[in-house]
Amino acid sequence: MENACSGGYNENIPMKKLARILAALSAIAGILVLIRSPKGRAGGYLWLPKLLAGAWAPFLAIAGAVGALLGLLRGDLTSMLTGAFGAFAATRHTVRVTRRRHDPFEAAFGRDWEQRIPADLWMRLSRPYELIQPSKPFGPHQQNVDIGTKHPLLCDLWLPPFEAQRSGLGLIFLHGTWWQAVDKDFLIRPLFQRLVNQGHVVMEVAYSLAPAATIYIMLDEVKQSIAWMKEHAAHLGVNPERIALMGGSVGGGHLALMAAYTPNFPEFQPKDVKADTSVRTVISMYGVTDMTAYFQEYGVLNPGQPEISSQITEEMRPSVHDKTLMDRLLTRLRFFPAYRYSNMPGGAALLIDLLGGTLEEIPHAYERFSPITHAGAHCPPTLQIFGDQDFAIEVSHGRRLHRALQAAGVESVYIEFPDTVHAFDQYFGVSRRVAPAAQMATNDIEQFLAIMV
Repeated sequence: MENACSGGYNENIPMKKLARILAALSAIAGILVLIRSPKGRAGGYLWLPKLLAGAWAPFLAIAGAVGALLGLLRGDLTSMLTGAFGAFAATRHTVRVTRRRHDPFEAAFGRDWEQRIPADLWMRLSRPYELIQPSKPFGPHQQNVDIGTKHPLLCDLWLPPFEAQRSGLGLIFLHGTWWQAVDKDFLIRPLFQRLVNQGHVVMEVAYSLAPAATIYIMLDEVKQSIAWMKEHAAHLGVNPERIALMGGSVGGGHLALMAAYTPNFPEFQPKDVKADTSVRTVISMYGVTDMTAYFQEYGVLNPGQPEISSQITEEMRPSVHDKTLMDRLLTRLRFFPAYRYSNMPGGAALLIDLLGGTLEEIPHAYERFSPITHAGAHCPPTLQIFGDQDFAIEVSHGRRLHRALQAAGVESVYIEFPDTVHAFDQYFGVSRRVAPAAQMATNDIEQFLAIMV
């Protein structure tokens, strides 16, 4: 009898441990998705844990439920309570993020907006949300195509699979990360897979980065990209009147909006570009819209940001290090081609070098390079997507631009995901196809572009 009892007790130990592990993982994730991310550096410290907790919330909800059930079967009150809490919190997050929102599209395009999407293209759109979004095949892919005029400007071209019906729409994509880091083809392929299978052509541009390049050079390169795609539209199978701009994060989103809102403006038009640089539409993923406001916000992330240029010390400026293997790797991969040992990403002098002075010294430049300054009836239809707990940029950027566009009569769609942090659409591996917010944003982008065809 004693051996039997002992054997039964030993059999319970692994099951009890499993219940507690599953319940604890789910509860930790539940706490992360429930607590509100603070602004500034504190939000940056919480950013990655909250990003992963939100991405894997559906599976962590399942883990919590299993932990609670095992706890119930084994009489473990701790597992029951922590698992139930984790399952509730993760499920709540998933439901809030994946709730279908048609109001933003109806407000911009009317109640019959779905009828504006061609029937064959509608059938190819992704489902808004699946537990694991299926992968799609790629079409032809051309890397490092040089489209520069005065200096090399590389891009990657992603073409529709041969069996996909061409839509005629060409998308120019600009990556993010504070105007100063990361190369093309960084954590973005899952989105491109969806878009090329709908018949769109995608061109991702490796625009020049700060501090070697200023905002003037970057915007010139975006305009060059538009002119190049229009010039080669017939070869690419693109309608030159159906070119879209899309940018990610603080830098890429800002550049996309600036280029879209200043078509053929003499002060922003490169001297060697004679082509029309207007576009059909623009998409910004949590991009800066007001550089004047952002100078103050960036100062919160980097408290040492000077008020006047004379306060800049040599230690504040980024410099390229070439001492270690890691230094050379970061430089070669353009992950941080210009960086210092601390204050990454960014640096106290980033915006000052980018625009040529501080806000106090050149307020007109900060206003001039703010997309919201140029919001008017001439602007193309615009889609903005934000997470409401973005530590890197205030969501007021998107909200204020949206109101300005609406007042000007522009078709504007603004979407804000609850309980969602910065870069919620960029992950390594399968996480991108699991994350509820990333999947929903992909569907919003697909629908918006389909209306533009």
